[in-house]
Amino acid sequence: MALFERGREGLEHSQSNSQREEVLMPAAVTDAGCERTLNEDRYAVIESPSGVLWLVCDGMGGEMGGELAAQLALDAIKRDLESYPARPCAQALRSALLEANRVIVLRRQNPAFQHMGTTIVAAMFSGNELCIASVGDSRAYLVSNGEAVQLTVDHTYVQQLVDNGELHPDEALSHPQAHVLTRCIGAEPALKIDINTYYIWPPEGQETTFLLLCSDGLYSLVSQKEIGEAVSTLSPQKACAHLVELAKQRGGFDNITIAIIPIKGSVRTYPPQELKTSLTNSQELINSWGIETAQGEEGDSLLRDAAIGVLVSLVAVLGVILVVFLKLSGKI
Repeated sequence: MALFERGREGLEHSQSNSQREEVLMPAAVTDAGCERTLNEDRYAVIESPSGVLWLVCDGMGGEMGGELAAQLALDAIKRDLESYPARPCAQALRSALLEANRVIVLRRQNPAFQHMGTTIVAAMFSGNELCIASVGDSRAYLVSNGEAVQLTVDHTYVQQLVDNGELHPDEALSHPQAHVLTRCIGAEPALKIDINTYYIWPPEGQETTFLLLCSDGLYSLVSQKEIGEAVSTLSPQKACAHLVELAKQRGGFDNITIAIIPIKGSVRTYPPQELKTSLTNSQELINSWGIETAQGEEGDSLLRDAAIGVLVSLVAVLGVILVVFLKLSGKI
């Protein structure tokens, strides 16, 4: 399924005279910002047997450490995904991120890179499933009807304070320790990954939802409301450019990376069609994406064979019981 071509500074896409087609093209951008000479962020689009993966990494570690960590993670994830046949979405994501962690943990044994690490937010599309994985404070937002909803939880010290009721959410980003991570790729051999599975529902009319992945260089300076408004009113390409410019106008203190992926339909926490089976009337169950999810006629045949087998066994058991009873009563 060839959807998009991967790039570091931009995505190649076909031009269209139709504004509607332009709106439905994905976009991504990374910018060093106003104060950093190095860009330690990375993004990628990776096609694999398990699905299409979008990801954003925000490296850290000083000198070349952060830049290298983000690139090592990206390369390890790509290598892992392409090395296996199709796997369930969440399983493939977990395996790939664990491999990235293993690679960076090994590289940290070099004293020059002992503080390297990276955040990751990743989204894998597979059939009607959308799996979101995150480690660190890079975020995923779902934008619909002009509103952005944060899908990921920051793995930061201030988020712990918020969770414990010690800090109001509105004060988190301005806290002196706002960017102190409690979890990142490469910090420890044992990695805890947040992975959640969502389901894409077919569109009602021209319904479109947008998934936005970003590093903290965006949301530290641009509000969630502003993100929702920009993504809802502009094409992904123009929204990326607008949001980067907005962050830079407000200081651009960090690298800024954004990926915006349009989704035809809505995204929910449960599948679009509940699977139901019937012992009396087994039939093919087709979900909204046209994938067979039951055995159909073959399943009916198997059920009939199983039922006949049970009846035969039951008759045999009853026959044995009858013979034993007659012997005990002296009738045979």
